[in-house]
Amino acid sequence: MGDDLLRKNGFDPVPFGEDRRTERVWEVGKDKPDRKIVKAGREIALLDWKGKSRDHWMINRRAYNAYLEWGIKLKLPVYVAIWSFQSKMGKFVRLRLGMGSTATEWDRNAVIIFGPIDLRPWGDLVSEFSTL
Repeated sequence: MGDDLLRKNGFDPVPFGEDRRTERVWEVGKDKPDRKIVKAGREIALLDWKGKSRDHWMINRRAYNAYLEWGIKLKLPVYVAIWSFQSKMGKFVRLRLGMGSTATEWDRNAVIIFGPIDLRPWGDLVSEFSTL
């Protein structure tokens, strides 16, 4: 769904990270965003797709830190696009240092919760990438 939206608008979402959800434990720092976004042969951003069963606009703190490190290393902005199956809508955020609030989930994992000021509508993702 998301990759098709990007392709229809002239972007090439190139696989970057691996889907590690089935692994019981993986090393800290090995998280990678799902895609490198390429426009006219030039890498313009990193993007991670998330799907949530509820309107929980958050990501694991370990992933947040690893994604920021990848962005710094590759000198690319990092985005996370989250689709909620509860409300059937999506939102995205451009990651930056010190954003969101921290909480601990039921499984004791620390998460970064994005506030309304950080989140933008799913439909604006293409126009955001067009400016890069």
